[in-house]
Amino acid sequence: MAPKSFFWLGNVLFVSFPLAILGIDLSRLYGHLPAVSKRNEACHPYEPFKCPGDGNCISIQYLCDGAPDCSDGYDEDMRLCTAAKRPPVEETASFLQSLLASHGPNYLEKLFGSKARDALAPLGGVEKVAIALSESQTIEDFGAALHLMRSDLEHLRSVFMAVENGDLGMLKSIGIKDSELGDVKFFLEKLVNTGFLD
Repeated sequence: MAPKSFFWLGNVLFVSFPLAILGIDLSRLYGHLPAVSKRNEACHPYEPFKCPGDGNCISIQYLCDGAPDCSDGYDEDMRLCTAAKRPPVEETASFLQSLLASHGPNYLEKLFGSKARDALAPLGGVEKVAIALSESQTIEDFGAALHLMRSDLEHLRSVFMAVENGDLGMLKSIGIKDSELGDVKFFLEKLVNTGFLD
């Protein structure tokens, strides 16, 4: 007997025969499609985090909760969990870029040392420094990620410690202007408050 017509209602395919209508629920089949197709699907707002490996979507509350929810454990990755506590990379890059635009390409030498010349080019550029600030668990990890010299790392540590202790004189002594103190202090405090000096 040949089908007379086909129509969809949600995930159910209805096939009409001359004497009957047959409904096939394909939602169970969708759950068995290869994981590759999940990677291209958008996540629901209540599960907005997409696991990069398997494409599964999970709730933000399950990120960095100590129990892997992605098949490859990516939701518990140390760099991801550190970055989740820090200012977004885009915000950090924008802040660094605005300082360079206002004061010239060598301005950040005052914070990061001699390798921070030429708009951070020797360190890999603004984006790489912003990513390292977001993902590096500690200042030591940051120094290793950017291959900072020990003297530059110790200088940077002293700047962060001054901020942690409320010593704005240190920031002034390295040339941070009064008009910038609030923004620089606020930015550095965000890193200090997320364990950057631990």
